[in-house]
Amino acid sequence: MKATATPLKFKRDSVVAIRRTVSPIKLKIRKFLRTSARPSIAPTLVRLNEWLGSIQARTLEKSSAPRLGNGAPIERIADSLITSGSRTERRLLSKSLQETLYYSVGFDENIPENQLRTRLSRYLMRTGAPAFTRRFLSLSFFNFVQFEAGESFRHLARNPQEFIRELEDLDRVCHRTVASVWKSFERTKRPLDLSAAADLVRQIEHRLGGN
Repeated sequence: MKATATPLKFKRDSVVAIRRTVSPIKLKIRKFLRTSARPSIAPTLVRLNEWLGSIQARTLEKSSAPRLGNGAPIERIADSLITSGSRTERRLLSKSLQETLYYSVGFDENIPENQLRTRLSRYLMRTGAPAFTRRFLSLSFFNFVQFEAGESFRHLARNPQEFIRELEDLDRVCHRTVASVWKSFERTKRPLDLSAAADLVRQIEHRLGGN
């Protein structure tokens, strides 16, 4: 007697569940992140884009360099690019901008402003302004999520090593999400005005939440 093969059967719900699998770190972001970064990031993103354009076009005059307080040049420049936000939001944005600038020009707290502009111009010639902007966005969301949900992540971690791995996963997720959304945004060829920046940030938030 010839045996007949029994066809495999899958429950529809199980297939849907497989398709909608969300990474553990995104589930935690979705669970603990209750506020939006959009109102403060979007205006700063527009200002940053304009400033990078002036660096590339070599139209940024020395007289227009920021002179805010007695901090390091990179700190003053970062603070000058932030247009709105609460005290906490401005601090997180400044941190993200400074980290992006240090990554681009090298870590030197007392670098002269003319040398900073020269190094940044060379960096932009090598990588382009979008690479700088993507790194700023990635760091902004990493710092924002860490500030808003970091203690919840720490509380759930079984040990310090697991917490460090969570932060590394968060960094990777932010980087990949920003890169993916930015690639889609570039296809639209929209100018990076306030409306476009708000849409861009909204899409990154949506994707980070696992949606």
